[in-house]
Amino acid sequence: MFSKIILLNYLKSMRPYLFFISGMAGCMGVAFCGEKISIWRAVIVLFVVFVGWGVNQVINDLLGLNEDRINAPHRPLVTGSLPINSAVILSVLFFILGAGITLVLNAQALVLYFLAFALNIVYEYSKRVPFLGNIVFGLLLTPCLYYGAMCLNGKGIEIIADSKLAVLALGIVLINITVAFYTYFKDYLGDRETGTKTIVVKFSPQKAKHLNFIMSAFPFGIVVIMFFSEFWRDYLNPFFLALMVLTFLIMQYTAFLFFKHEQGKNTYYSLKWNFRGAVLYKTAFIAMVNPLLGGILYLINFILVGWLFDFHKDPLA
Repeated sequence: MFSKIILLNYLKSMRPYLFFISGMAGCMGVAFCGEKISIWRAVIVLFVVFVGWGVNQVINDLLGLNEDRINAPHRPLVTGSLPINSAVILSVLFFILGAGITLVLNAQALVLYFLAFALNIVYEYSKRVPFLGNIVFGLLLTPCLYYGAMCLNGKGIEIIADSKLAVLALGIVLINITVAFYTYFKDYLGDRETGTKTIVVKFSPQKAKHLNFIMSAFPFGIVVIMFFSEFWRDYLNPFFLALMVLTFLIMQYTAFLFFKHEQGKNTYYSLKWNFRGAVLYKTAFIAMVNPLLGGILYLINFILVGWLFDFHKDPLA
């Protein structure tokens, strides 16, 4: 039904280097689920979280074709190398597959599964209001955290009230607000022409870049909050703190890159550090409960996100 070329172009549209942004949010939920982890169950859960985010990227491309004709003219959906009908059918099939797996793992987790896709659609339209898009994008990844925990420990939707996961969810919101902020620099021209009023369009790249270092720093406020919480004190092991300091430096380096190159091809290349920093920020939290696993994942993610980004690299995609 689908040729090899169509399948490869669908995979390219999924942008595999972004899988880790949702994947590590799901891993956080798995790590903090409070249960003895079944490896195979964890693998299945993470498959849904990783691939689900890729499907959401294709949905974004379908909803944002007008902007992409300016911002990313080489994307498969824009060039026609991935027909719209094929993209829709494949997305529906993957969506049904993920929903079916979720139904078997924990039927109540379907609420979170549907929410993640719904928020993705809301995000495309929320970008028309300055800063609202950042907030919706921040919220977009939080279902992955709760999904990972629910599908591993078997608890119901009441898990939303878990104060421990709520703090981690806040961290995810903050780092993803920052991720969205930097992606708007690359998309400035298309967003401006189509009336998508992101914060970068509102202020212009030349003015918005002065927010870079603050935007890169404020997600780490969650660690400061943890310092003053008796509950979290035992989790703040030296390994976690070292990884967080390193991640902070990576995000500040990201801020510098976008300050230096707020427009042009180098703006696109700088996204590698933006995505890498977001993934590593989430990975560092895993070191709270398992320093060895957190450290291994941190190194693997640093390498894989960069490699996949370079492999996919297209300054206009």
